[in-house]
Amino acid sequence: MKKITIRDVAKLADVSVSSVSRVFNHYDDISEETKKKVFEAAKELGYVPNSAARSLSSKQLKTVALILSDINVVARGVAMPLEIISGVSDYLDDTDYEFVFYSTNLKKQQKKTLRQFCSENNISGVIIQGLRTTDPYYEELKQFDLPVVAIDLQIDNKSIGIVSVDNKRAAFEMTTSLVKKGHQNILFMNGDPKASVSFERESGYRMAVLQPTVVYADFSEKKAFDLIIDMAETGDIKKYDAIFAASDLMAIGCLKALKKLGMINNFALVGFDDITLASYTSPTLTTVRQDVLKIAQIAAKNVTAHIETGEAKHTLVDFELIERESAKIF
Repeated sequence: MKKITIRDVAKLADVSVSSVSRVFNHYDDISEETKKKVFEAAKELGYVPNSAARSLSSKQLKTVALILSDINVVARGVAMPLEIISGVSDYLDDTDYEFVFYSTNLKKQQKKTLRQFCSENNISGVIIQGLRTTDPYYEELKQFDLPVVAIDLQIDNKSIGIVSVDNKRAAFEMTTSLVKKGHQNILFMNGDPKASVSFERESGYRMAVLQPTVVYADFSEKKAFDLIIDMAETGDIKKYDAIFAASDLMAIGCLKALKKLGMINNFALVGFDDITLASYTSPTLTTVRQDVLKIAQIAAKNVTAHIETGEAKHTLVDFELIERESAKIF
């Protein structure tokens, strides 16, 4: 006969494993409705929590914090933060780990260190994304010893786990594809020069061209739009036959500007990320696809493994070049 586990109770009660654990450990932040569902499910299944294990669990409750930086400035149509939250939460729901979400920015980081935050909230491990290389948390991570997995961040600390696509290789392959299609003058529109991911993507582009030209639009659709309009007014835009934007949002800004100028057919235009809007623009956007949900789930898996084993893992997730109407690359 199959042994009934806490996961069976959670499934029948339609709650997370951590909620079942908190019910049996008599936490007072659980609603009466949830308690009722859990107790009824346990009774139906014949599940009896082990008192020794329950006592141990209450002493060793482990919490994973997801920390995202500057999500308040994320534009509409960009679902990446939500996908990260969803991926991490879905994975941890099937474990005994608690999950907390924390939004940060420069002001918050200057008021409280990452170590203070973790200590005050009894955090066992951290998943972090969106930091700039000049942020206080980024500097602190160089000497950090708590289990941490960084998404799309390169940090000079071997004890920090990393999950990302190979941004340099992806940018190199996209640029090379444009070159093979005959484009010799490719403008690279980068985001924030202080972002680790910007450095990686720009490096890949530079590896593939003889005469690189880079401009910055801070991952902003509006700034990208304004930049293309300004370059058209000065005549500089005529130097190029292709534009590679380091994010789809900037690519969409370029697309709108080129359409306004009546120049949309004069350029090959590509982006990076494959956000939802990329397949709905006119023309639809050729881009680099990264599976954000998968990245988030792997980050959650790796941080729990780091907590349990002390081993930090570096994981590269596959990317894919997606050809649509804005540029032929195959």
